[in-house]
Amino acid sequence: RRECWFVTGRSMPELFAGSFSFSDPQVSLNGIEEYSRGVRSFYKQGTAVGEIVCTAATASDTITVIWRNYGTVNIGPGFDLAPYIVTTTLKTSAEDGGLIVKQEDAFVADNAALIKYNLFKSQRPAVPPIGSVVCPLPREA
Repeated sequence: RRECWFVTGRSMPELFAGSFSFSDPQVSLNGIEEYSRGVRSFYKQGTAVGEIVCTAATASDTITVIWRNYGTVNIGPGFDLAPYIVTTTLKTSAEDGGLIVKQEDAFVADNAALIKYNLFKSQRPAVPPIGSVVCPLPREA
């Protein structure tokens, strides 16, 4: 549950179409190699954590992954990210052999909370176990 390409950049290129694109509220780019390089340079490797909460096939061409992100990023002197939830939507394409053609990450960035989290490190709450995070995706009947 702790090893995912979302924070390590260690993707499996054979799962992605040549037309793969990525977007989140701050970045858009094309190509799995560019995405992987960007992830590896953005996150301080060995400190960044991506923990899968749950996954589901939410449409015939869509896999939704809910995951928790936290750790250190390589911005300026290095900033710690307070734990937050990311919704990753992976789109596949039958025309591309069922490969992933798009990854879209959605999350809420709270800059004031980020600053507070980094200024008052001794007051940080413990990170709750990943098993205690409730999956927001609908359950199959």
